[in-house]
Formats: sequence, C-alpha cells, structure tokens
Amino acid sequence: MGDVALYNVVVMGLAFLCMFAAFQTSTFIEATVLKSVFYKTGDQIAFTSVSIIYFVFAFANSIAPAIVSLTGSKMSMILGAVPYCLFVGCIIYPLVPVLYVCSALLGLGAAVLWTAQGEFLTVNSTDETMSRNTGIFWALLQSSLVVGNGAVYFIMGDATDISNHLRYKLYGILTCVCTLGMLILLILRKPPTLNNKKDYSLSLSATDSSAAPSTSPVKAIKSMIKLLGTKDMLLLAVCFCYTGLELTFFSGIYGTMIGNMADPVLGVNATIEPGAVKLSEYTNGEFKKNQVLLAGVLVGVGEILGGLLFGILGKRTIKFGRDPIVVAGLIIHLATYFVVFLNMLPRSPFAAVDFDDLLNDHYRLWNPSVAVALVCAFTLGLGDSLFNTQIYGIIAALYSEDSAPAYSLFKFFQSLLSGIAFLYSSYIVLEYQLAILCVTAIMGTACFVSVEWSLKKRRDGYQAIQ
Repeated sequence: MGDVALYNVVVMGLAFLCMFAAFQTSTFIEATVLKSVFYKTGDQIAFTSVSIIYFVFAFANSIAPAIVSLTGSKMSMILGAVPYCLFVGCIIYPLVPVLYVCSALLGLGAAVLWTAQGEFLTVNSTDETMSRNTGIFWALLQSSLVVGNGAVYFIMGDATDISNHLRYKLYGILTCVCTLGMLILLILRKPPTLNNKKDYSLSLSATDSSAAPSTSPVKAIKSMIKLLGTKDMLLLAVCFCYTGLELTFFSGIYGTMIGNMADPVLGVNATIEPGAVKLSEYTNGEFKKNQVLLAGVLVGVGEILGGLLFGILGKRTIKFGRDPIVVAGLIIHLATYFVVFLNMLPRSPFAAVDFDDLLNDHYRLWNPSVAVALVCAFTLGLGDSLFNTQIYGIIAALYSEDSAPAYSLFKFFQSLLSGIAFLYSSYIVLEYQLAILCVTAIMGTACFVSVEWSLKKRRDGYQAIQ
C-alpha cells in the first residue's frame, strides 16, 4: 500500500513539474513576448491576463469541491489541466480576446486542479507520511521554476525581445511539455485507502471517484461555507492571505524590479545626467534583462531546498511541531524584505530607473547589487516553501476526513490576495509594498502558531476534537 501511495505522489509531482514548467515560464516572460507583438500595450495586456487568472481562480474555488465530488480527484486534475495547455498554446499566435478567455478558463481549471491535488495528496498519506509526501510533491513542483526558467535563460541569451520565429518555437515546445504533464496524470493509480471500496476503473468515466469523498456537490459547497465559520479556518485564512501576497511579490513583482533596474535607457553606456556617473558605476554589477530568469531559477532552488529539508525529512523536523518551521520562514522573509529595501530602488516595481531615483537615494548602506538581488530571490523561495509545506500539513491534520473544502478555501484566499497585490503593485512604491508584506507575515505566523498549539492540546487530550 505504501508503495502505491508513494508512486502516486511521485507521478503527480512529475505531472505538475511538466505543466508548471510550461505555465510559469509562459507567465514569467509573457509581458516581454506580448510587447514584441503589441508593442506599447503588451505589458498591460499581460497584466490584465494574470489578473483575470487570479480573480477567477479565487471565486471558482467556491464550486471546485462540487466538481471534485462529482468527477473524483484524478479526473478533476485532468480536466483542470486542459486550460493550462490552452493558455500556453494561445500565445503562439496571440489574439487578445482569445488570451483573456483562456485566462478565465485557466482560473477555473486551476481551482479544480488544486482542490483535487490537495485531496489526492491527503488520501495517499497518513499522519506519518504526510510531511514526506508534501515535501516530495513540493520539491518536484518547484523544480518547474528551475527547469522552465533555466531553459528559457539559455534560449534567450541576452535578447530583450522575442521574434515571431522564437515565439513559435518556444511556445510550441512549452505547449507540448504542458500536454505531457496532463497525460502523465492518466497513469495515477487507485489510492491505497480506497482498496477495500468499490471497483476502480482507469477509464476516466464520470463515476471514477479516485479520491473523492462520497458526498454530494451541494454538501461540498455547504461544507466549505460551514468550515469558513470555524475559528481554526478563520485564523488560518490570515496565513493563507500572506502566502498570496508573497506569491505575487516573488513570482511577478521581484522579477519586474530586476528588469527595470536593467532598463536600456540607463544601460552600461548611458549616464544619469550629463557628465555624471554611469549606471554600471552606481550599481555593484550590471543588471541585465535575462537575470529575471536567473532570479526565477534561484527562487525554485530555494523552494526545492525548503521542501527537502522540512518535507521529505519531516519525520525528524516535525517532532518539534510545525510552528518552529513557520517561524523560521517568517524570520527568513523579514530579513529578505529588509535587504530588498536596502538593495532595490523605490519605484523599481513599476518604473524604470530614472534620475530622481538615483539622486534622491540617500538611505541605503550599499549601491544596488546584482549578487544581493539574486541571493534574495533564493531566500524568497526558501521562506515560501516553509510556509506552504506546513500549511499543507496542518490542513491534512485538521481536515483529513474531508479535505477538499479546506484546500479550496486555502486557494481562494491565496489567489484573491494575489490578484489584489497585482493591482496595487503598479501604483505603490517598494517601501509600502514591503511594509504590507511584513505586517501580514507577522499576523499570518501568529495565527498559524495559535492553530498549531490548539491542535497539539487537542491531541494531548486537553480538548476533544470538534
């Protein structure tokens, strides 16, 4: 039984690795690609596309448990993967209305995919193997950042624009990789916890309940609404919201900041003002456009390392509880935000470096450094992995009997705050964005720790589990 469960976790992780290597790479360079097609409006089209994905994703989580309940977690993951392939493929020949429709479909598909994924992971895990399985899945998933961004980094070289030929080639390959990930889901096997239940079919029919609890769609929706009113879920929701904000920061805003520091108007041969110093003399190393992709690779390395240390080795680390791990994630992120504040320029999230940024920049201890920026990318990924692996673990511990509504609420709050962060990131300077992250990080960690301590007391017999 254990072998089947481990097989399912690894296969699911490989499928997600392929799908998200294609999807995350697509969104990472989407603005650059669309600028080469639509020129001045390309970045706004890309921003609108991402916003549609996150907002539809957030509200589609209200119906995702019902779909998973009807079709089963395996079939739901396959259905949810289809829009990812459509979205990546539509950028080969981008048409704005088609892109927006595919973005909306992807938001719906993502809600179904992630709800089913969380449930499938739960039914393939026990209390003893949840941390290990979460770590394995998380490490494989986040390897997509390394694989996808690394491949595009070498393909693009120093290019700041993408030709039609390169776009056809790149997105054709990415579409094939995404489709491969969807097909890998077909070879998932029956979870061992269901071996004594009804016959299982690999035919992917609507009656396949591969990991779905035997509940009606109406009950699934009611269960999610009821769950939202509980003290534990309300507290965890604060932590969920923080993961949404920091997801937007490391996956969208931080790369944009590095790209804006490499604006060609103030490149190595340009001057800040007539007769003044060169930008390359102001910064500790030259910022380049392709370093956006290097930052993505290092975020992935941090995510993988965190998954390995606190997921796969969870039997050793979990004996002290989940709360020290989340507190460690908090410390890493707070330290990273402080260094980012010192290393990057105030308007870098939404504007290229200009004279005012440099002439009014008096508070920093060192000049902007490429090396420091890339190290911060690594620690952003490391801290994120500590939060997310422990969130998966505590959800599985609290809601093992019916985890789909809990995972839906997790993704609802996370994606809703991600969408909001994408909206305000174009208008708020770096200092205030970092302040928002710091405050919500502290609040989210405090709420997580409160739930974890309450769970420990219940398990120790102080309080009956509700």
